[in-house]
Amino acid sequence: MILKAEPDKALRFLEDNFELFRTLYRLQLEHSIISRDLFEEATEEKADVIVKRMLDYKLVVSQPNGFRINEPVRGFLAFLLNEFKPLLPEELTKYRQAFLELFKRIQAFRDDDILILAERLDAFYQELQEFLENVESNTSQLLRNSQYLKANKGEIPYSDRVRRARHLIEHYIEPLNRILDVQKKQSITNLLNQVSAYVNVERFNHPHTGLRQRFERLHELLREAEARILRQSHVVTRELLPLIERLQTESEILSGWLYFLERPFLHEVPVMPARRLFTLTGSNIGVGLELFLQQFERRPADIVLKEEETAPVNTRQVYFNRRHYQQALKAAAPVDNYFEWCYGAMQAHEAMPTTERFLKIGSLLFEEADEYEAEFGEGRIQLQIESAVFDLPIMEVRRKAQETRAQKPTAV
Repeated sequence: MILKAEPDKALRFLEDNFELFRTLYRLQLEHSIISRDLFEEATEEKADVIVKRMLDYKLVVSQPNGFRINEPVRGFLAFLLNEFKPLLPEELTKYRQAFLELFKRIQAFRDDDILILAERLDAFYQELQEFLENVESNTSQLLRNSQYLKANKGEIPYSDRVRRARHLIEHYIEPLNRILDVQKKQSITNLLNQVSAYVNVERFNHPHTGLRQRFERLHELLREAEARILRQSHVVTRELLPLIERLQTESEILSGWLYFLERPFLHEVPVMPARRLFTLTGSNIGVGLELFLQQFERRPADIVLKEEETAPVNTRQVYFNRRHYQQALKAAAPVDNYFEWCYGAMQAHEAMPTTERFLKIGSLLFEEADEYEAEFGEGRIQLQIESAVFDLPIMEVRRKAQETRAQKPTAV
């Protein structure tokens, strides 16, 4: 490329018109070539001399159907802007053919070909550097594209997001994963491992000092490449694939329906069974949970007493006769209103009825769950004990039949 200006002038021109080059780069990234209409629209506010210098400096070259940013300049702008177009798998697999051909020629070395062997080692080094940079750029751009689909959930229609996500998986992410998978015999990573094993031996055994140094340099890059490829493989398997899969399964019904509509004659119509309620818990757990929650449902406002109005509290502990209430419940069953019976039994037997004592009596039913069964009725009952108001359901309690109690509980 012959410039009609000094390199520093070309760089200064690029700096002065960087926003214009950014616009042209993004147009080329989207359309592969900048049409003459788009080029004129982007440069309409610029003087003719700027467009002329752009072409004279060979920063932009004219094509029969438009314009293109010159390839070295395009690569420089891609590096500065960190914006890339994901490479197709076919564009990455070409490196495998280049690596394989160079590796065969390096292995076929003859003593009189020292110069060509050095050039091939340098070419392999350069190809490997370019491959690693392209893989890292590709992975980061695919991750950004996937995150864009995730972040713009409200702006992009669901069907379009699923279509784009499936396109990324089928044509970019899964093929990239196969290229980087060391377990696959045809992957580039597997080939590089074979090259690394050969180079590791030659860096010690080759008779020529200069070539040993080149083998040593290539071996260091291959070791670094192994770590860099492993990082990119982790990004693909741990970030990209899970993220893109979540995009597809945000609505399993919609995504499945769209998949069916794309190939309606290749799939059977799915069977839509009726919904069935399947309970994994026992019948008494709802009663216990409801009783526990009801006690917090309604409480009167706290009453603040002045110091002279407070009465001494009897702190004497009274023994709770659990056996008495168990026998009383057994004798009274069946009971039409369990919590009313608890309240009456407490009032009849306790000298100082308290909320704590009421809760202990009420819990007897759940401790003896194997002996009794409960059934909720209509309506509710309110009981005030000390400062608390209990809003409780009406619940009928009766003893289980003898044969039911004798059966062992079975796990669900």
